[in-house]
Amino acid sequence: MVDPNDKRGNKSARQELSRRGIDVSRADVRVSNGICTIRGMISRVSGTEGGLLAEVHLAAKAIRQKSEIRDVVLDVTGNQLK
Repeated sequence: MVDPNDKRGNKSARQELSRRGIDVSRADVRVSNGICTIRGMISRVSGTEGGLLAEVHLAAKAIRQKSEIRDVVLDVTGNQLK
């Protein structure tokens, strides 16, 4: 059975990534025991500007501030990571 806090944390993490124009359709975003893991290929949503790496780190910082999340682990690749 899925922990309701992990389920809420997953939803809020995905919302934060989406809000910042980060496409995680080719990545795996999971929250388990309060640890948010983002693994796989990420990119910018078309029509958005800005550096992907900077946005990912800002998103991770915002996700860490959620009450359901204890930490964020990034294991991502992307051709726009600079």
